[in-house]
Amino acid sequence: MPKTECDLSINLSAIVYQENGTWIAHCLELDIVAEGKDPDDALDALISLCDLQITVALAEGGLESIFKPAPPEIWKMFWAGRHKLLAEKRPAGRKPRFEAPVKRFEARELNFA
Repeated sequence: MPKTECDLSINLSAIVYQENGTWIAHCLELDIVAEGKDPDDALDALISLCDLQITVALAEGGLESIFKPAPPEIWKMFWAGRHKLLAEKRPAGRKPRFEAPVKRFEARELNFA
């Protein structure tokens, strides 16, 4: 029996790091990348992009096409990073959480020294 949207439980992971003065957030399971002015801004942008991708895929009939893993070097960066708590206080109007059925979102931050 196919799962309904409310039966789904999607887990996503992301690494956030700085590259040439820009903060980059990269979702490992969907290979989606976003950028921002700081780590939280980049993660907010990534959450919005991933949420949209999942929502559109569900509306079109399936999630199979969206799960494309990030390259191995991105996964290595994730495992080298430190756990990143998402800022609880967001500017007015920012949607910090998923509308799609994402039950767990783990973010890590990597600081190059």
